[in-house]
This record gives sequence, C-alpha cells and structure tokens, in this order.
Amino acid sequence: MRNLLLISLLALLFSGCTSMPDRFADVPPQVLMVEASPDKVYLVTQQAFRRLDFKVTRSSISRVEAVSAIHTSETFGDSRQLVAKVGIHEAGPGKSEVELTVTEEVSSQSMGGTHRQPLRENGFFGLYFAMLQQVLQEEAGHVSAEKN
Repeated sequence: MRNLLLISLLALLFSGCTSMPDRFADVPPQVLMVEASPDKVYLVTQQAFRRLDFKVTRSSISRVEAVSAIHTSETFGDSRQLVAKVGIHEAGPGKSEVELTVTEEVSSQSMGGTHRQPLRENGFFGLYFAMLQQVLQEEAGHVSAEKN
C-alpha cells in the first residue's frame, strides 16, 4: 500500500514536468505594422511610453525599454512592475514593424525574492499599440499643419 502511494505521488510529480517547458518557453512578441520610418517610430515609441507613465530606461534606434511604476500590495505582501521592450524594424519604404514584449517582475518576501514572468496576454499590449498609433497620428497632423 505504501509503495502504491509513493508511485502515485511520483507519477503526479513527473506528469507535471511535461507542462513546465511551456511556461518557461520564449514568449513571442506581439507585432504591429505602422506607416512610418523606423526613425520616426523610435521617437514616437518613447513619447507613447511617457504618456502611459512608463520610464524609458534604455533606448537605441532599434530598441526601446521602459518600466512602469512599482505597484505595492500590502495585502499580498508583494510589489509588481511591468517591463516593456520594443523592437523596431524596417518593413519596407516608409513602413516599420514594432515588436512588443512585456515581462512582469514580482518581488515577494513570501515567495522568496523576485521572479520574472513573460506575459503572453495582457491589456497593456492593446493599450500601448493604441497610444503609439495615436501619437503617430498626432505627429502626422502636426507635420501637415506646418506645411500649410
């Protein structure tokens, strides 16, 4: 009886291991195609982050990283922060591909430190892409107003 219980527990333990690679597998970025040059998208990317109260931590012409404010929960005894990374690639004349990845960093004393989790789905993806497009439209309107 004792051996049967031990075998059952081991079977449960090892059956969970097959799903673990999915949790830690690379999460592909979400992608948006825009009608703007990579140089323009680079500038607008930073503006969009600032409007969403993110702080730009690193930037180069093809990559921008930003972090949200740290949100602390006394109820759960943890703090959370989103880390967003944008890759900018030329996708043809006057077009760019914007790749967005978002990672949640959680610091918790009860969990024993800090852990990072790439997010597959999060409302921030849609929010950021909408803000990026809004800033692009504003910039396009500003440029056409200057020409007139």
